[in-house]
Amino acid sequence: MTLGHTILGQDRETLDIVRSHEQIHVTQYEKWGVLFIPVYLGCSAYLWLAGKDCYRDNPLEQQAFREEAPRIKN
Repeated sequence: MTLGHTILGQDRETLDIVRSHEQIHVTQYEKWGVLFIPVYLGCSAYLWLAGKDCYRDNPLEQQAFREEAPRIKN
């Protein structure tokens, strides 16, 4: 989860897995400023009311999934 310029996670391993995705949200926050959270939640609410997936169909999530660095497989 991203709050402003801070990426939160349960543990180091989880952070290593999600860091590139969450870094996109940091960039989005830099673009949207204090409107980032209302825009994100507003998109999710609209999608939920429309019967869609409020996470996967959120344009901010779609951008993060599209632009995140590929994960290195061990």
